[in-house]
Amino acid sequence: IQSRCKKHYLLKIIAIKLTSMIRRPLFFLRGSIILQQHLQISTCEQLIRRHINASTGTIIEAELVSPLNIDLKKALARHDQLLLGSPSKKEVRSSLETIRRFQFQTEQWKETVDTEEKLYHEHYQTPLEMAQSHNRFGILHQNLEDYSKSRSHFERSLRYFKEVHPPDTFHGDIGEACNQLAAVAAAEMELELALQWLERSEPHIRHHGKSMFDVIKGEEHDKNEKKPHPELRTCLENKGQIFRLMNRHEEALEVYREIEENLVIDNQEPDQALKLDLADCLFSLEQFHESENLYLSVLDNIDSESLTAATIYHKLGLIDASPSRSNSESAMFHFQSALALRKRMLGDTHVNVAKTLTSMGVVRHVLMGDSASALADFREALIIYRANSEFKNDEDDLEVKKVLKNISLVQRDLHKSNFSCDTNRAE
Repeated sequence: IQSRCKKHYLLKIIAIKLTSMIRRPLFFLRGSIILQQHLQISTCEQLIRRHINASTGTIIEAELVSPLNIDLKKALARHDQLLLGSPSKKEVRSSLETIRRFQFQTEQWKETVDTEEKLYHEHYQTPLEMAQSHNRFGILHQNLEDYSKSRSHFERSLRYFKEVHPPDTFHGDIGEACNQLAAVAAAEMELELALQWLERSEPHIRHHGKSMFDVIKGEEHDKNEKKPHPELRTCLENKGQIFRLMNRHEEALEVYREIEENLVIDNQEPDQALKLDLADCLFSLEQFHESENLYLSVLDNIDSESLTAATIYHKLGLIDASPSRSNSESAMFHFQSALALRKRMLGDTHVNVAKTLTSMGVVRHVLMGDSASALADFREALIIYRANSEFKNDEDDLEVKKVLKNISLVQRDLHKSNFSCDTNRAE
C-alpha cells in the first residue's frame, strides 16, 4: 500500500507588492502586475452600521458595510456630480481612475472592465498608457477566468511595451508582461509554454535597464550595480513552482537556493514561505532530514492552529512513516495532529481529511499491524472521497480507486489472519 501526498496547485494572480500568503495549499503561481496601487486586496476591515432608536437606545438594525464599498459609492456620486458641470478631460479621467481602483478593491471585475473600457477609448493615447491598460484588462479577465481574452490582452500589452522601450535594452516591463503570460499558461496547465514565457521574462527582469550587448559581452557588472529588480524574486518563484509541477524538483531546488542566497531582503532569515518551498522540494527528493528541520523551523514561527501547520504535521507524518524511519508512534502523532486541525478548520468531509485518514490507515496496517483500525480509517476516507467525487463511477476516480484497493488488501490480510486463527483452534 502506498500513500502519496498529492499536490494541489492553484493559481493566484497578485500584485507587485502584495505579500504572499504563508502557505497556500500547495502552490500559487504569481503574475506581476502594474496595478500595485489598485490591488490592496487584504481582508477589509469591516464596519458595523447601527441605527439606534433615539427614545429607547436599542439597536433596531445592524449590517456589515465594507469601507471600500462606502468609498466606491462616494466616488460614483462625485463622478455623477462632476458630469453635471463642465469638467476638464483630466478631471474626468482622474475620477474614473478612482472609481476603477475601488471597483477592483471590491472585486467587482465586470464593472472594473467597463470603467477600464471608458478610460481606454476616451482617455488613453500613448503606447505606455495602452500597454498598462491592456495589462489591467488581462488581469481582470484572468480574475473572470476568461483566459483567452486575458492572454490576448497580455500579448497586446507586451507589444506596446516593446514599442515604448529600446529594442537593444532589457526592461522589467517586458519581463513582467512575459511573466503574466506565463501565469495564464499555467492556469490552463500549459506548463511547457509557461516555462518558455518565464525563460523570456527572466533576463529582462534580471538585467533591467542594461544593454543587451553589454550583457552578452559579460560587462553588465560595474561599480554602480543596482539592487535586483523587485520582480526578480517573483519570476524565480514562479519558475520554481513550474519546475515542481513538472516534477523537476532538483531544478526547482536550485532556483529556491538562489533566492535564499541572493534575494532575501536585508540579509534577514528566509521568510517562512521560502522555507516551505525549500522543504517541499527536499521532501520530494527524499532528503528527509533537511526537509524535516525546515518544516519544524516554520512550525515554530507560525500559528500552530493554522492550515499551514496541519499541512506540515501531515508532511512530518509522511517522513516518519518513510521506509528509512518507520517510526509509527511519531507518524501517528503527527497525522492525528493534522487530522484534528483539518477537521476543525475544513470540516469532517474535506478531501484533505480523507488524505490524512488514508495515511493513518497505511501506518496502522503496514507498520503497526492493526488492520482493523486501518480498515476503519480507509472506510471513513472512502465516504469522504465519494462525497467529493465528480465522477459517477468509482473506476473513474483515482483517489476512490486507491482507497478501494487498500480496503481490499486489508480485508484479504484480515481474512488470512482469521483463517489462521481458526486453523489453530482446530488443531
